This record gives sequence, C-alpha cells and structure tokens, in this order.
Amino acid sequence: MKIKSPNQNPAALITAAAIICFIFLAMPVMATGVINKKPVKKTNTKIKSLVSRNNNAIKIYPDIFKRKMHVVAKDNASKEIDFFVFDLQGTLVHNYKMKPRDRKQMINMERGSYVYRVFCGDEEAASGTFQVH
Repeated sequence: MKIKSPNQNPAALITAAAIICFIFLAMPVMATGVINKKPVKKTNTKIKSLVSRNNNAIKIYPDIFKRKMHVVAKDNASKEIDFFVFDLQGTLVHNYKMKPRDRKQMINMERGSYVYRVFCGDEEAASGTFQVH
C-alpha cells in the first residue's frame, strides 16, 4: 500500500492547516471567556524567615535548597560595615567585615532563629531577625 504525501492530497493539507489555525485563534478566547476566577486579594503577611528593621545597609536572603543564608552589603556611602549574627541565647555565631557590595554566605547553620546587627563605624545601621528552617 502506497502512502500519499501531503503534496498529492492538498485537501488534507488545507484541512489540517485550518484546524491548527482555529485552535491557535480560539485559545485566548477560551482562556478569558471560560475561566472566570475572582481576583486574588493581596494579604499583608510578613515572611517569617526574614524580619528586619531599618535595613538599608544589607540584604539577607535564604538559599532555597541548602541551609545557608546569603548576605549582600549595599553601597553604604562606600563605608565598611561590621555584620554580627547571634543566636537567641546571645552567643556570637558569625562576624564579618564587609566592604560595599561585598557578598558572604553563612553555611552550615543550625535550624533556629537568629538575630543580626549591622554597624557602620560606631552607629547601628540595621538590625533584625531571621530563621533557618
């Protein structure tokens, strides 16, 4: 049995092209008309893993897959900052001297809550808490 190619059967080619065009043109209409969801209201919830006050000196964010935290020093008027991390008992866990736009990783941290303090000279530039899950 010999199979016909699309060049030998133009009616089949035109029919297939028309079906494909109809599907692509109907997708946006079906997506907006059929699905009628109410807009989700934004809630004012705070992320429990990072709570900070007056945090204009550093940026702290967790690594999604590993138990480590990334710390990035902001510009800070080109001044060096001292970054301290304490556990809830007040024991010093990490201490870094960071230049502007410097990056550090706090690795092998135990699960729990931590308090951090950032000093620019003798003045406290930022403070806050974060949790390692």
